[in-house]
Amino acid sequence: MLFADRPLLQVALLENCLVIGNAERQRNKAGHKADVLNLPMAAPQAPAWQPAVAALSGWLRERGLQRAQLRVFLSSQLVRWQLLEWQPQLTRPRELDAYVHLRFRATFGAVADGWRVVHTEPLPGRALPACAIDEALLAELQALGSIGHTKVASVVPYFSAAFDRWRGSLGHQTAWFGVIEPGSLTLGLLHRGVWQGLRSARHAQPSATGWRSLLPALQAQIRLASGIEVDPSPPVYLVGCGGVAGDRREAGVVWLAAEGGGPSGVERMAWGV
Repeated sequence: MLFADRPLLQVALLENCLVIGNAERQRNKAGHKADVLNLPMAAPQAPAWQPAVAALSGWLRERGLQRAQLRVFLSSQLVRWQLLEWQPQLTRPRELDAYVHLRFRATFGAVADGWRVVHTEPLPGRALPACAIDEALLAELQALGSIGHTKVASVVPYFSAAFDRWRGSLGHQTAWFGVIEPGSLTLGLLHRGVWQGLRSARHAQPSATGWRSLLPALQAQIRLASGIEVDPSPPVYLVGCGGVAGDRREAGVVWLAAEGGGPSGVERMAWGV
């Protein structure tokens, strides 16, 4: 039997791609090989995540899996990020949650009323990273339970998972941390372990030309908004779809990847690395 009695599947959802890996096979040294399904973009009035969720549902039904557990990682295409200023007067969790919701609504409009907004634990004097995910997407993932009692164990933005995995490599220096996905770049600036800026942008170039064209503009926007003067230019640590471990062919750029046969390309997204 290919899967264990309770298969643990690693899943990455993108707008036009679905990646599914088997954690049990990885533990048994069978490799990180994953199924990669390239999909059409959603219809104009449909949610951007609809093709990937529909493909995941079909994939599960075709295989007749029972009691599968899913670890789901979301592309930045399906997540909205903001870095919010610390508000010392907001001492109660409900007050802070309300403030974060209001900031998303002010930025994105009434559509944010249908999003689930989460944030990190507030720390005095530190900016607060917060993200929003479509409630309808989360509901559709939970509805997969009707397929062989599938259970969604976790839903995490890929950017969050990748940063948690590699934050030790950055130390407390001033550094850029970027996540490259097909068609997008999400970039943050850290100073002594504290976020100073966080932005995401899209591009239409299928090759590395796309994210390289975005990098200088995002850096300039974040520098300007943060007000931090950094000289010399901090190193840029990158993860995601491209590069190999320790690659320094571009001055100041370091690719973070597992040594010796880890997942590569878009498959990395299913493992959160």
